[in-house]
Amino acid sequence: STRPPSSHVVPAARPVSVHRGPAVTVAAVSTAAEDFKTLSLRRRSGSRGPVGKVSDAQATILQALTGVKGRGKSGLSEEQRAAINAAVELLEADGGVGKPTRDEQLLDGRWRLLFTSRPGTASPIQNTFTGVEAFSVFQDVQLRGEQPRIDNVVDFGPDVGYLRVEALASTDNKPLEGFTPRKGAGLPFFGKSFVYPPQKPDMRIDFQFDKAAFYFKKVPFTIPYPVPFRLLGDETKGWLDVTYISRDGNFRLSRGNKGTLFVLVREGQVKQKLLAAVAAKNDDAVNNLLQFMALDNPTPTPAKSPLLPGNWRLVWSQQSESASALQKWGTKQAESFQVIDAKNGVLQNIVQVLGGALEVRAVAKCEAASDIRTEVYDAEVAFSIFGKKLQMANQRTQRDRGFVEYLYLDKDMRITRGNKGSLFIHTREDDQSS
Repeated sequence: STRPPSSHVVPAARPVSVHRGPAVTVAAVSTAAEDFKTLSLRRRSGSRGPVGKVSDAQATILQALTGVKGRGKSGLSEEQRAAINAAVELLEADGGVGKPTRDEQLLDGRWRLLFTSRPGTASPIQNTFTGVEAFSVFQDVQLRGEQPRIDNVVDFGPDVGYLRVEALASTDNKPLEGFTPRKGAGLPFFGKSFVYPPQKPDMRIDFQFDKAAFYFKKVPFTIPYPVPFRLLGDETKGWLDVTYISRDGNFRLSRGNKGTLFVLVREGQVKQKLLAAVAAKNDDAVNNLLQFMALDNPTPTPAKSPLLPGNWRLVWSQQSESASALQKWGTKQAESFQVIDAKNGVLQNIVQVLGGALEVRAVAKCEAASDIRTEVYDAEVAFSIFGKKLQMANQRTQRDRGFVEYLYLDKDMRITRGNKGSLFIHTREDDQSS
């Protein structure tokens, strides 16, 4: 028999950080953030206080994980690992929200696993499930209610099904009646467990697995997970420390009794929060949320996706210093659109002022250069007033070839970065409105 896969946050012990080298300073975090500023999402404020440094550290982790495979199994360079280590140390020193297990509303919900360390003490079963890129791994936390629970979910895909491993939860605020925390290192096959106490009150969730099952789409009944929980004693028990949770409740670091670090983000609410931040013109919040969206892109080949063509309205942008004057002006206007005709290889940027009385239209050729990049070239720019064309400027030189990279694409939202570093958020328009 085997222990239930600790999909996500199955216990882990708490070495001080992921790294085993000397302590890393705040300066190292700032340097790492600059080195891995792949999404160009840093704020433009002047001095960086404690809050800013925490935000930088969180951004560093998210940016370094954009190319990771198997939730840390591969795809990380030594420099990226150093950046993550430094950022984790700073965030855990800060702690984020104090007493996280008491703030049930902030902690409850579904969390997606982005990264897990793989110490020699970790469970081999846990490493296997979390290292498969094709699977999505979640943790469902439910501390509110009469019986707190913490469940790990391995999603095999929409056409296959999922495995849910369920556990009773016990916290300082809501202790489980009759529960005795885990003792001893346990059986080597399941990985080595640690039993040291939490660093502070209201940060630890003790748990005990009590049931698990496979739920397959094409099978009309559940298939029990073949583990005799009642016979395994302490092997079904563990703990999870919430070492950092952001104040907006979207980002979490946790460590378990097997010595593993977990990096998780909240599932499901980010898109709604992003649109709300755009409407409120809160650029700092938009920048933070964009990182979560980019890590959860549901379209693996956006540049070649059938979702890409259509009429798109620009709702937010962050212009780089090297962006053209026309682009900077156009993105500030009330009506700015992009129309993509992938079949004919045509992309149009349209800016309308005064209800369309003045219009600037840039028409260019486009083609997919990779799964995530569209190349744009041979642009023609036209100006018109009340529908009468005033000027045409043809530019067909190699220097004018640019590209757009897709950070996120679904049926009604698109997030892109241009070749000069500018960021754009578009929402889909119906065919008649643009």
